[in-house]
Amino acid sequence: MADDEREVQSFLEHWFAGLMAGLEGLDAPDREAVLRQCGRACADSYTAAVFRTAWAQSSGLEEFTARLAEHFPEASYELLAADTLRVRYRACACDLVRLGLVRSPLLCTCSSYNLQANLERALGLPVSVRMEASILQGSEQCSFLVSLPAPDEERK
Repeated sequence: MADDEREVQSFLEHWFAGLMAGLEGLDAPDREAVLRQCGRACADSYTAAVFRTAWAQSSGLEEFTARLAEHFPEASYELLAADTLRVRYRACACDLVRLGLVRSPLLCTCSSYNLQANLERALGLPVSVRMEASILQGSEQCSFLVSLPAPDEERK
């Protein structure tokens, strides 16, 4: 790694350490508001377009989740019921974690909002996401439970 790359890496590590310390000092509603915006921005950077395309090319949720699994092989998508989906990641999908810039489990809230934004942008309907487990909290994988719109509200 060249000197300028090391300097940038050092800067980013310190900057994100400060950001995470600041987030830890916020009350829960304020922290959630920041991480919600971060999750949405992350979705807008790439994944929301993949989710929208997968949905547009699918005839229903089963085909949609199969297409997502093709695009994101580190993830699994399990349709538990017509209105419930479980999403699991075998490795942390956050680029900030993969790059070693953040290790705080607080960032897992951002991942929940990212998944919510991806699905809402694809389906065009509100969904809710609840984190069940995360790698940064000590689990072997990340797991999210998604509540989808009632089947009569979605495209068949």
